Amino acid sequence: MTVLAQDRAEMERGEAGKEAGKWPGVPETPAPEPGELQQTPQEIEGPYFRLGAPMRSNLLEPGDIPGIVLTGRVLTEKGNPIAGAVVNFWSSDLAGNYDMLGYRYTGYVVTDEQGGYEVTTIIPGCYEPREAKHIHVKVQGLSSPITTQLYIEGEPGNLDDDFYHPALLVPCTVDENGVKHGSYDFVIRQVTEEENVTPESLAARA
Repeated sequence: MTVLAQDRAEMERGEAGKEAGKWPGVPETPAPEPGELQQTPQEIEGPYFRLGAPMRSNLLEPGDIPGIVLTGRVLTEKGNPIAGAVVNFWSSDLAGNYDMLGYRYTGYVVTDEQGGYEVTTIIPGCYEPREAKHIHVKVQGLSSPITTQLYIEGEPGNLDDDFYHPALLVPCTVDENGVKHGSYDFVIRQVTEEENVTPESLAARA
């Protein structure tokens, strides 16, 4: 990537919204230690997360056309892959409505031995008072769960959304069918020896 292309990419990422990472109860993202990756910023869960979602990598409903295929990894701060991490996804439908009775556009996947995941879903609609289309995510390895939101490159409203964070923007390509393909790596903190865990949990830590 040339310097000018890098500048354009940074300009598209823009600045964080005024509420990004500042909502009551949202933990502050710590700065990385030397040699560590930046942890994924946490964001508001919203009122629509539901327990009991099915395990599935295809969140499309009958008649849907795929909007985005999202892939990536779950990593520790040291860059080590976390196998067996649970990654929950949920979003509104194309009109901006959330399903509070069932599990439309909701599901979870478990990362493979390389920490990888893949999910296919729609590009959700937007709803008041939000300006950006976004996908909610909750990630848990041998750790407390973190909750965040992903924003899709090239979609309108990102920079106008109060909760938008440039570190949560998913870079995308578009295939010949108009489907976006995005990649995003989640970086989460694992348990430490000082925390109340079992020897088995510590032994399994990535």
